[in-house]
Amino acid sequence: MTKAHFLDIPNNTAAAWWKDPGLRKNVFHCLGCCFCVFYLGYDQSLLTGLQAVPQWNAFFGSPSGNKLGLIAASIFLPSIVTAFIGDYIAYRHGRRWAIWIGSILIFIGALVNALATNLGMFIGGRVILGSGGALTKVGAPSLLQEIAHPRLRPSMAGLYYGFYYTGSLTSACLCIAGLYIPGNWGWRFPAIVQILGPSIVLAITVTAPESPRFLIKMGKNEQAMRVLTKYHANGATNDPLVQWEYEEIVAALHEEELRPKSSYMDFFRTRGNRLRLAAVISLSFGTNWVGNGLVSYYLSPVLKSVGVTQPVQITGINAGLAFWNLCVAVITGLNIDRFGRRPLAFTSIGGMFCSYAIVMALSAAFAQHHNQSAGLAAIPFLFLFYVGFYTLFWTPVPYPYSAEILPYSLRSKGLAIFTSVQNIANAFNQFVNPIALKAIAWRYYAVYLAVLAVYFVIAFVLYRESKNLTLEEISVLYDYPLRGGREQARQALQRQVAHEASDKHGDAKGDFEHAERV
Repeated sequence: MTKAHFLDIPNNTAAAWWKDPGLRKNVFHCLGCCFCVFYLGYDQSLLTGLQAVPQWNAFFGSPSGNKLGLIAASIFLPSIVTAFIGDYIAYRHGRRWAIWIGSILIFIGALVNALATNLGMFIGGRVILGSGGALTKVGAPSLLQEIAHPRLRPSMAGLYYGFYYTGSLTSACLCIAGLYIPGNWGWRFPAIVQILGPSIVLAITVTAPESPRFLIKMGKNEQAMRVLTKYHANGATNDPLVQWEYEEIVAALHEEELRPKSSYMDFFRTRGNRLRLAAVISLSFGTNWVGNGLVSYYLSPVLKSVGVTQPVQITGINAGLAFWNLCVAVITGLNIDRFGRRPLAFTSIGGMFCSYAIVMALSAAFAQHHNQSAGLAAIPFLFLFYVGFYTLFWTPVPYPYSAEILPYSLRSKGLAIFTSVQNIANAFNQFVNPIALKAIAWRYYAVYLAVLAVYFVIAFVLYRESKNLTLEEISVLYDYPLRGGREQARQALQRQVAHEASDKHGDAKGDFEHAERV
């Protein structure tokens, strides 16, 4: 349905979510899903901050090069495998179980990290953290997309990865405090507070409903309807919007049931699924392969390379980055349908390219001519690169977009692929970054300039605009051409719903012929 038609459907809720009891609960549970990425933002800022904390460097022998790369990569390596375990749990037992099990593992990993007595134990804690994080990163985006009120879904989904910076800002501030705490608690204190994220997730999601789509898939249609009526219509069983939602979900799931049993091979069987897979993989690579890894995990050595060496300066800049990233992520996430995914992609990637080129030039001037002014001038452009442009697209779009373009039967599988590929790329990236930065310094920036140029082309030819469409409409978007595909996807869902309704009343028989090109 079009946005105007969709908003015209009567619904037993207030116009503002904060004035409505059902929507308040719905938003609360969606925020619980958003907190699943708190641990990762916290970890990024924690590792950056700890590199500036003298007690941490003294305790672990000031790790650098290969050793620092291994520490950074250790949180990503286990996720390559455990992401697929997350798919199995989410698809077979429900989205919530993937979140709960993952959060418990993150909690345990954070404790091991904080209580580490040697480098091996510290790395082991990060391995446990990464294992649990992969489960939540499969379950949480799926549950959020599938329980959110359709009027709120784009904004809530857009906020999801913005909570990365909630963790990042919290950690950055605590690392500043750690500079003034004597002894090893100067680094153990900020490390142990990482348990805050999974604790909040467990406290909120324990009361969250299961995905109505999962329930219908399991044959629990009445339970699914109760979830929709409670959270989307304050218990009104005959609410027109809830009835429409239910019929659209049933029609979409029925269409998927007409195909063979879902498997990972489905991504290669049709042109639409191959395009979806290409979009998911490119987005997963791009989240950490567009130069942001140098600014996030290796801000400390990057700043030292341009002459900023004081711990208070480094941790302060780290906190400033986290704060402004959070602001930009929230504003962009809440207005994702207003801005559109494609315009955000072009603005973000183009702006990153220009600002990174300036950082490279200024870093070269500092390295070759010891020009302190050039080194300091690079810092605002690092902010512009990360806060001004990276966060516009690469924070609010990749995870929600990957979840929404996939049909239900492939959603958790696609997110498992996204998480696994992202962590393969990230582990390699984070292991190589400190080595390359140490070996060739500012010249390493040229690699990411080339990557950004390639991604601008990818965004132009591959990413489809999904604003103002429902979750079920977006899930068939890639089955149609780039031009005119939005309208065709919308009409296809309307036909499916009409067909399902006519079948229900005995007015029509036969299978719906899906307009997908093989």
